[in-house]
Amino acid sequence: MKILFVNCCIRGEESRTLRLCRAALDEIASCFPQAQVEELCLDKEELLPLHSDTLAQRHELEVAGKFDHPMFRYARQFAGADVILVGAPYWEYQFPSLLRCYIEHISVSGVTFAYGEDGRPHGLCKGDRMLYVTTAGGPIMDRNCGFDYLKTLLSNMMGFTKLDWVAAECTDVIGYPVEEELVKAEQRVREAVRNWN
Repeated sequence: MKILFVNCCIRGEESRTLRLCRAALDEIASCFPQAQVEELCLDKEELLPLHSDTLAQRHELEVAGKFDHPMFRYARQFAGADVILVGAPYWEYQFPSLLRCYIEHISVSGVTFAYGEDGRPHGLCKGDRMLYVTTAGGPIMDRNCGFDYLKTLLSNMMGFTKLDWVAAECTDVIGYPVEEELVKAEQRVREAVRNWN
């Protein structure tokens, strides 16, 4: 099993989201000792939104089928993983813009998806499972827009069928038992990994 950890925990060691992701990685090591984990720390990458010039270059490469170009390295890495673990804080009902830039770079026709004769996108990724881990300063309730967006993209375009999320909520609410919430979320993360089949 090849696992790609997309680390968008941009506060580094201070990140509560990273704490939960490490619980997931620890459980993965325990349950799947043969698994290979590759971490991509988005905060250390030079990810930029696509502009007119880079979009034109990408289109030319796609048409020519030159998917070995460095521009597609994130898409190739994503497509080759069996499981995707995403860690991103809950910001403005979604996630940091850095993750959105990454999504632009992995959404490549011919690498992670392709359009069939019926006009619909079909997934080309090896994997079909994603675990999305987040922490929120307040309650998420029914507004988990970050996970909902990724679920829509990965299930409708890239063929993913097993998508789950775990969150620690209210971590910035004064008087809230934050440590207790984080411990419970760590337990839910571990349980989610144990339920992989």
